[in-house]
Amino acid sequence: SLSLLQITIKRRPLLYVINIIIPVFFFLVLDLISFFVDSNISEKVTFKVTLLLSISVMLLVINNTLPSTGTEIPLIGVFCGVIFFLIAISMMETILVNYLSIKGAEKRSVETKAAVSGQDVGVIDQQNPPDSVRDQNEEKTPLYWTRVARIINVTFLVLYIITIIAFMSKLWTLWYHP
Repeated sequence: SLSLLQITIKRRPLLYVINIIIPVFFFLVLDLISFFVDSNISEKVTFKVTLLLSISVMLLVINNTLPSTGTEIPLIGVFCGVIFFLIAISMMETILVNYLSIKGAEKRSVETKAAVSGQDVGVIDQQNPPDSVRDQNEEKTPLYWTRVARIINVTFLVLYIITIIAFMSKLWTLWYHP
């Protein structure tokens, strides 16, 4: 006689939520919080590199945990990969803001040294004194780079938050309405 066997295999999603999804989400939250911490930019870059390395380790864990027989990338892999990408873009933005801040600080330090020594930055050559328009531009240059750095930082933060919200809502709909 022929008997019919039924095998049911279930995954334990709570295991993935606790061990992968929540920690990776906290990495993203830490990256967001780093925008509001007023510290040295190089410390922020170091912190973001640490976050990227942490997510890399999580991706290795996922690679060893999830079955590799599927033809599509699992949503948990997409989740971790996109968050890795977002933090990498955030780190590049921090490096750009750091560069602009340093550029503004260098201009400020040249002006400060000239003021301390009693020289006017614009009147170094007595034979060809610069016109007043050039003097005004040189005074505004450090503030300009600092302002550009702040505008880039705030704009990126707003776009970053919008991107995160859009990604999380799309992922939510894919998880609950496949």
